[in-house]
Amino acid sequence: MFPKPLSFSGGFPLSLVHYPDSLILYDISSPFQPRSYAPNPSKARLVLSFKGTSFQATGFNFPATRKFDDGADFYTLAMLQGNYSGKVVGDSFDIGTYRQLSRGYIPGLGSCLSHPIPLGTGLDYGSPHKDTAFIASLTSNDGSRNEVYARFNMHVDATFTAYVVLVADFLLFNIDTTGAVRALFLKRAHLSSWGGLSVKGDKREKLMVAFKSSLTSLARPFGIHDGPYLEGNQANYADLIVEWSDFRGWHGGVFARLQDALQKITLYIRGYTVIGNKLSEDEAEININRSRSRENGWRP
Repeated sequence: MFPKPLSFSGGFPLSLVHYPDSLILYDISSPFQPRSYAPNPSKARLVLSFKGTSFQATGFNFPATRKFDDGADFYTLAMLQGNYSGKVVGDSFDIGTYRQLSRGYIPGLGSCLSHPIPLGTGLDYGSPHKDTAFIASLTSNDGSRNEVYARFNMHVDATFTAYVVLVADFLLFNIDTTGAVRALFLKRAHLSSWGGLSVKGDKREKLMVAFKSSLTSLARPFGIHDGPYLEGNQANYADLIVEWSDFRGWHGGVFARLQDALQKITLYIRGYTVIGNKLSEDEAEININRSRSRENGWRP
């Protein structure tokens, strides 16, 4: 007997596959609740959607699984907890691995996060910032069950972390906790004022040029196969962590094609209502639209 389906907090429809273990996703508190805004927890949400997983989201104002450069504990989100099993998993990559092991593969949907025999295309990507010392450590691939994907995850993490200052000044916090959260950020970054995270004018333009250049070696493998995914016509975790929209036109639009394809596949997966019962594309779209009307302001 399956438990009563959970309602969604966080922008996903109510019409997904339901599992015996109800899941809670702990996210960073957002001014747009129940929607998320933080990049790392958003990866975990995309992974869960990709695997057709229902969950309930709970927000925290202050997100110890890693260490800062001074050795202090670094508390990270997202984190997934099973109500019945008691299983607790942290970090978006580990959440993806957990759901892959517990849910497996949905035939026909391309929802295999880590293929048993990957083609290897681009998974050997090396970040130009792989040796950069960051204030908080990157996700480690030590002892990972899917080492080839874990390594790719770590190198992509390094590339984007190196340019996080481009978006830091645009982060939106809950109005009730903005002061405290900013103070914590400044302490972590060893800065005296929030203005130190603001990059404008010529400095920003030069940083954007450097960012585009640093993505060259990451963009290249996406053009080896017809795509739009890294390993051809089937998406995996390596594709999910490279989804963004601000630079869709860079490097021949390979990242724009990737994002568009991921939007389609997650919408199609959301058309599942019960285990093993796949809706037609028209029925799925109707179901999705109904969910949108229930969830004020939701967009794919």
